[in-house]
Amino acid sequence: MEQVTDIVKHAIENEVRAKTFYGKATELSTVGESQMVFMELVDMEDQHARRLVDAFGDLLAEHGTDAEAHLAEVEANIDRTLGEDAVKILENAEMRPVLDFAIGMEIQARDNYLQLAEKVQSQELVALCKELADEERKHHDSLMEARSGVDTPIDERPAL
Repeated sequence: MEQVTDIVKHAIENEVRAKTFYGKATELSTVGESQMVFMELVDMEDQHARRLVDAFGDLLAEHGTDAEAHLAEVEANIDRTLGEDAVKILENAEMRPVLDFAIGMEIQARDNYLQLAEKVQSQELVALCKELADEERKHHDSLMEARSGVDTPIDERPAL
């Protein structure tokens, strides 16, 4: 069962990382569509972290981890949580690499939730993991759409 707790703690960290990354990406984005996607994802990733804490709090506690405290610690150490790779991409301020990195985060999050769904016993937790995986897939699709907007020259974009 230790493996499940590690996956959950990692998932919480990934959600906080994504939330922070999207917040910073929102500030960089000058493309309306990308900026809107990032703004929406900030709230969604925050909700995912809260849902993990609420759903897996008892399980984590059984293995010596206070889920609320873990979330607070990750948020308090956001510079370390964000990671050097993400910081470099954000500092570069080019939207294509920012979107590519974000797409990769969503793929990883989806895969983590599917892996977690295979390891938990409770059908309620399996359903939550599959729901979160599906939401991460939708985030991925939104980011892919935003990336296609960045890739399309302005004069070739459809009129509003």
